[in-house]
Amino acid sequence: SIPRRIQRAALVVVAFVATIVLSWRWLLGPYWQEQSALSDAFSGEHKYGEYGLNARPAFSDMIQVKELDSALLPTTQSDKQRLVFVGDVHGCKAELVELLHQIEFLASTDHLILTGDMIAKGPDSPGVVDLARDLRASCVRGNHEDRVLLARRALVAAERDLHDNRVSMSQDEGEHAGGAADKDAARAFNDKQVAWLEQCPVMLRVGRLAGMGEVVVAHAGIVPGVSLSRQDPYLVMNMRSIDLETKVPSEGRDGTPWEKYWNFYQKRQPASARSTIVYGHDSKRGLNLREWSKGLDSGCVRGGALSALVVE
Repeated sequence: SIPRRIQRAALVVVAFVATIVLSWRWLLGPYWQEQSALSDAFSGEHKYGEYGLNARPAFSDMIQVKELDSALLPTTQSDKQRLVFVGDVHGCKAELVELLHQIEFLASTDHLILTGDMIAKGPDSPGVVDLARDLRASCVRGNHEDRVLLARRALVAAERDLHDNRVSMSQDEGEHAGGAADKDAARAFNDKQVAWLEQCPVMLRVGRLAGMGEVVVAHAGIVPGVSLSRQDPYLVMNMRSIDLETKVPSEGRDGTPWEKYWNFYQKRQPASARSTIVYGHDSKRGLNLREWSKGLDSGCVRGGALSALVVE
């Protein structure tokens, strides 16, 4: 018979080999394949892709990019000035008030930046807008702000057309002017609240922050290697994944999560050229903090927490 010592040694070897095989199949293999795909996207034959090559249509009803006043940026620890980035509030004013209380937010020194989808779904969207206005917060336009503002425009146009007996919106605009829920939400806002929402840009260029490089806020994401002026505003408000061959982002999840490619791309840039994106939109992935991207939608409106990133 085989000595027990040898049997035990054989079992150890078998267990070790099985661990290596399973690790490769379930962990190392997929990771290596993903890194290989990202590397090929960055430097392979499809390096430049197709996104951003065509001229971006001019949208007169939205602001593409704004610059944050540099006086709002933290400079030294002694000045006690902070930037507070908050994920998707979705009309949950009470939760926003409580979060600001927890971090001891001071309107005199701190500056609030909302990553879009401040409104809709929750109980008090107008109250969130009023609070943001009172605090002189900065914001970006999310997909829900975009839909509600389009619905508002359709309602105003319909009322004007009924009075003047004419049609001022195209059929395409009318068909994409939001559903009943968007129109109901649009009716809840007064003119001052609407004006505040309309001035929220698609992207906010914050400036350079220590350890983060150039910081930009966008609701859903940004494609690396394409200037902000050539980003598609609809996709900036809606993207979740990216096709590594074409570099075209998508609302769906079939491609690679856009933030994976963003972080891979940034790590291969000179230190002076790196950029961090602060965003929301993707509550399914939840709080998603990576080196060069900060995802802050933690599903507050669905019972999750409301998240803030505080930069001192």
